[in-house]
Amino acid sequence: MTLGQKLKILLKDNGMTQEDLAERLDVSRQAVGKWVNDKGIPEVGKLVQISNLFGVSLDYLLKENYEVKTVLKGESVSSSGYYVSQEMLDGYLSYSRHNVNQIVGGISLFILSNVFDCFGQTNAIMALLYWITMAAGIIIVIWLFLQTRQYQEIKNEHLTFDDKVFEAFQSQRESRRKKYAVMIIVGVMILLASTEIERLIIIGMGQTAGNVFGWAADTAWMALIIWAGISMHIDSIIMKNAQHAPESGHMRRYRWIYMVLPVTVAAVLIGVISNAWSPYAPIIILFCCLLVTTCKLLIESRGER
Repeated sequence: MTLGQKLKILLKDNGMTQEDLAERLDVSRQAVGKWVNDKGIPEVGKLVQISNLFGVSLDYLLKENYEVKTVLKGESVSSSGYYVSQEMLDGYLSYSRHNVNQIVGGISLFILSNVFDCFGQTNAIMALLYWITMAAGIIIVIWLFLQTRQYQEIKNEHLTFDDKVFEAFQSQRESRRKKYAVMIIVGVMILLASTEIERLIIIGMGQTAGNVFGWAADTAWMALIIWAGISMHIDSIIMKNAQHAPESGHMRRYRWIYMVLPVTVAAVLIGVISNAWSPYAPIIILFCCLLVTTCKLLIESRGER
């Protein structure tokens, strides 16, 4: 791959035009056009600037037979695939976390709206807040999945990185995994303890206060678990596609649906019999997961047309 071909890919991946690159490097548009069309080579100083701008090495830019390597489990593995620069990786992670925040925020508002319903439908203000909050949660989730998808190459292609970029990502991923594990543990603790705490609040402060706490607790533990789960999945996509090409047939990703139905039924029965948790909790979790999965399928089908 020539320098010009690599520049075209880097510009496309980063959403930049030749004019943008010329402005960033303080050169003419014609100079960038020559580089992109392999009719000229940038001077050393400009090559260094390009390297820093796109997060790639000088070797990658200059060597036509340069092979990008990824570091997996301490071993260097030569591979050819879709090259991901540091800047593109950071953009993907930022974009994905923004989407996670929207998903969790929308679902949280949808569930939290039941807090206002605890005060009775006769209270006009509370009834209005109930419908506004529920509608806001639904709109946020639907709006997210109607947006144009970005960084699909990272999700669908075999990925290659510079060694240092991938090593840094692995280190950051391990640090994030600890945080996600803590979030899941806290979420499970809230789930297990909320029923008993709600009962005590009902005894001491009344039914309304207990119901309010119950819905607030359900919102908290569900938000923590969903946020951590989706965030871990985002990191796992990069690791999986860096190690090998994605499997053909994206529907295989959704096999979990066939397994989770009996698990949900069992969790509901345990909740009813033992009162260890609210019997509605597994149903709400399943509903939220199916809602997100359905939206993803619709968007993917739309993007393939």
